[in-house]
Amino acid sequence: MKRSLYVILDLLIVYGSILLAYFLLFQLEMLDDFDKNFKAFQIITPFIGIFYLVLMYIFGLHNIARKTVNELIYTVFLISVLMAVGIMGISFFVRETALAFPRSVILLSTLFYFLLLSFWRLLVVFITGKIHGIKTITIIGDRDSKIFEALMNKYQNHYRIENRCADFDISTDFDAIIESVDEIFLSTDIPQKIRRKILALSIKYKKGVFFVPEYYDLSIMASTFDKTSDLPTYRVNHLELSPEDEFVKRVVDIVLACVVLVTVLPFALVAAMLVKLDGGPVFYSQERLTKNNKPFKILKFRTMIPDAEKLSGPVLAGEDDTRITKTGKLMRTIRIDEVPQLINIFKGEMSFVGPRPERPFFVEQFEQEIPEYRYRSVVKAGLTGLAQVEGKYNTSVENKLRYDLIYINNYSLWQDLLIILRTIKILFTKSSAEGVGIMNNLDT
Repeated sequence: MKRSLYVILDLLIVYGSILLAYFLLFQLEMLDDFDKNFKAFQIITPFIGIFYLVLMYIFGLHNIARKTVNELIYTVFLISVLMAVGIMGISFFVRETALAFPRSVILLSTLFYFLLLSFWRLLVVFITGKIHGIKTITIIGDRDSKIFEALMNKYQNHYRIENRCADFDISTDFDAIIESVDEIFLSTDIPQKIRRKILALSIKYKKGVFFVPEYYDLSIMASTFDKTSDLPTYRVNHLELSPEDEFVKRVVDIVLACVVLVTVLPFALVAAMLVKLDGGPVFYSQERLTKNNKPFKILKFRTMIPDAEKLSGPVLAGEDDTRITKTGKLMRTIRIDEVPQLINIFKGEMSFVGPRPERPFFVEQFEQEIPEYRYRSVVKAGLTGLAQVEGKYNTSVENKLRYDLIYINNYSLWQDLLIILRTIKILFTKSSAEGVGIMNNLDT
């Protein structure tokens, strides 16, 4: 109900801003033919609403929980700019009747709905904060506490760490701990027996619980309800796609690859020229693993100096990596270096959505550290994936694996399409292109 209200008010602000821009420019006699100009707006009115709803979902504006003020304003700014570009594009697409949509109206209304949407959403955050207040939280366990504390510091207007419980056993008085706070965060180093006790007490005292799922939990979460005679049961499905799903996924990959290739080809040609001017080869190929750990040569525009690993051997790209060229840094920021992988998709070596392909050297290393890592190879490697839209470039290997397994366990064509749309967001997110830092250590 709350989200529906957000959507309705957002659309009223967008359409109201456009109407206000028409009114002001008409009063200032800055419209050549008001009737013709306004008719253009009437024609594309439904497209504007649909386009805004898509952007709202892609950039996560439908859910503003735990967003900082800066994140919220930045998100609204990106949506406003893309709305202006989108309205111009829609007007051109139906140019026979809608080309008369004045650019002055588009630009002025963009300013209006950026200001009004920012004010309205910040007002929601302020009112929600006043109603619910700052929630107190306790951390039980130690392994993930530093990561969680960093997140709580980021969202300090929403949460405050009341206490932590790193030393515990089955006899610990969890009643007093849980009853005294609003929510509980469970680290991954808590034994199952103690976790069950904590969850039971959390239900008793009506407290919210955050927990990092183990790989066992992920398979249970994706199970389906069944019945054996009169016994309620859950069936854990195999980690694989059906032949029908694989066929449909392949068809969608080919169609989308054609569409994207036509769209980004001019930018890809410019990128290729810049790489060539940097000196060295334009393309860079490297052995990666895809479904069933089958090796293939992944293609990218070169973003590092030639022979970057000649002396160091295989290493993950780090923050402020000196091997990355200036052109490469720009291409990594907007992900244009990934465009040649469309060739890998056409060849059937990759899919648009799936776990990112990793190098054999690191796969062997990760599988030794995390045995469950091998499960991600039951599907083709992807150009993007759930780990990329939900996490960051420097998200730890363990957490990326969790996202990959969630994706495989809950595969659907609809989920693929949503991930592709949400990938657009990471092109505008600085943290999504950061190199591997301390958070990527397996022991984190």
